[in-house]
Amino acid sequence: MPRLVHTADLHLGAPLGWLGSRAGKHREELKQTLTAVTDLAIRERADCLIIAGDLFDSQSPPASDVRHALKEFERLRAASGTPVVILPGCHDFLGPASVYASQRKDFGRHGRVTVLGLDGTPSADFPAAELTVRGTPLMSKRTSEHQLASVVPDPAYKYNVAVAHGALETAQSEADDHPIAGKGFAGWSYVALGHTHSWREASGERADAFYSGAPEVVGPDDVGAGHAAVVDLDERGATVRKERVGRKTIKRIELDLTGSSNLASIAERVRTEAPPDDDTILRLSLTGRLPVETDVESDRLCDLLRDDYFHVAVGSRSYELSLDETELATLPERLVVGRFARLMKEGCEAAESASDRQESQDALLLGVALLQGRDVLS
Repeated sequence: MPRLVHTADLHLGAPLGWLGSRAGKHREELKQTLTAVTDLAIRERADCLIIAGDLFDSQSPPASDVRHALKEFERLRAASGTPVVILPGCHDFLGPASVYASQRKDFGRHGRVTVLGLDGTPSADFPAAELTVRGTPLMSKRTSEHQLASVVPDPAYKYNVAVAHGALETAQSEADDHPIAGKGFAGWSYVALGHTHSWREASGERADAFYSGAPEVVGPDDVGAGHAAVVDLDERGATVRKERVGRKTIKRIELDLTGSSNLASIAERVRTEAPPDDDTILRLSLTGRLPVETDVESDRLCDLLRDDYFHVAVGSRSYELSLDETELATLPERLVVGRFARLMKEGCEAAESASDRQESQDALLLGVALLQGRDVLS
């Protein structure tokens, strides 16, 4: 009964610019994620480690990331003899400039690493385990060619595993996003998928196709990242177990700022809902209605919370500023802001419809905020 460890989308060498000053630290942590995946394969004494695309974030990753990957593969070979099967993905796609082509000797010298498609290699075959792993590598960043269309099971093997990197084809999917047709799963013992960064079953209650997701957060929307799949194959099909290997967690919080008086109180609300944690990446959505004179600014709020989490950012701002008669009266007539506010207020009162009145009100609030030099997106 073969046992596999399935991962994908490590994206070693990714720039991670969305993490700001923490990008460099997290790039180093991605290497440790590969170490954690290797540890899992050793601990499970896996018959094969499958990487379903985007081991690297580009065709020419940093040399230090390549060295680390090769070192981990050698450690895996020495500890448990587990072979590695790599499918080039849409970031590290195969071609003359590919790291797999330019460093084929380095990947080949271990004897237990197979890059599917390199030099025409169609499969990795393991007769002792009655197992074959087959897949077609991506040759470009975008393609409309159906993945698995030309890959078929080999009847000489009891267990046939397919590897593909792309998006399950739906009515909403983009035509050139490496489409994968669900009907292409028939006849396979297991289909190891990559490209989607969250853990996801692709078919059935006892699914024979899975996205393992990225083993660590690499993008601002990777809420379900951080796992690898341990897969046991037998005559009944595939049994898939979800194992945590990543450290970072993305937490999203929506804050209604209505009635909030200052940044300190808002920051305390955040800490109550998401206790401080060095491995949490916090994504805030700000909503509600605030007085024009409020001191709430998203950049300052992030600064207040910066030491409590690995990273803090405002993902969306949809709060509105309100301006009542008292606040309007405090805006000096002799200044542009005061004159603008009174003219727009007259326009609101003269509006002939509710929609025109709302549009004038929104323009009034936004105009006053901008004239006061505030950073407001509505």
